[in-house]
Amino acid sequence: MPNEPNAVCAICGQKYYVCHACKSTKTLTPWRVIADTMDCYKIYTVLRHYTNGSMPKETAQKQLKKCILPETFQPHIRSAIDEIMHTGQKAATHIPKTPRKTSKEK
Repeated sequence: MPNEPNAVCAICGQKYYVCHACKSTKTLTPWRVIADTMDCYKIYTVLRHYTNGSMPKETAQKQLKKCILPETFQPHIRSAIDEIMHTGQKAATHIPKTPRKTSKEK
């Protein structure tokens, strides 16, 4: 990629490139400003709705299971996901990881 990474994913911490047009948009926030992949953005959306109380835990669990989860998370994101995935029997210390495509594979 000719452009150097200039952003960090809010979910996984991966560095990536965001075009200046996306960064300067004032009317709405493009998903690329927040996350490096669409799945990380979906995770961001689930966590946002869950933490502000507009999505119940069971729905958040179902939505997270539909996402391709990155190999690593920001520490506060890992805590929130562990809280959501905890069902009362045993704390979720490991969430199965699905391999995700790198920017070169997209």
